[in-house]
Amino acid sequence: MIYEYGAMSSKYSIETDNKLTAYAAMIIQFNSVPHLIAIYSPKESAENDSWLMRTNNLQQRLDEIFGGDGEFMKYLDEHPNEIKEACKTIKKII
Repeated sequence: MIYEYGAMSSKYSIETDNKLTAYAAMIIQFNSVPHLIAIYSPKESAENDSWLMRTNNLQQRLDEIFGGDGEFMKYLDEHPNEIKEACKTIKKII
């Protein structure tokens, strides 16, 4: 699946079969500053998984998306190869 996302005036695409891997790669691409990232597509992700501009409780929101308390960091630790491969598919759109 292709995800489109961006920060500020830039827009990118990433292709992966797993949305959590896509989200982790997005966050890594932006040097672990996730509150600047907007997800544009797919629509379901844009509507249900947004964490944009959440500076309070950001970690809590990411954990919620990834499945529970501490799950975001656990996902990063347990899926480094998948995340690296997803990063290789990142293309700048704008």
